[in-house]
Amino acid sequence: MAKFVATGSFKSKGKSRKFEKVVEAPSEKLAAEKVLALLGSNAGIKRSAVKITSIEKL
Repeated sequence: MAKFVATGSFKSKGKSRKFEKVVEAPSEKLAAEKVLALLGSNAGIKRSAVKITSIEKL
């Protein structure tokens, strides 16, 4: 599997916060899904509050 870096922002408690996550996935689409799942499970952020601006392969 390849490593991807996903950058973007999410809204939490009325403020916009930036993030950068490194994940392992077979494709960019699945990397985006993994980032959404991680933010949802670890920080309790809903998918609709997350905006991924770029995904780059390492």
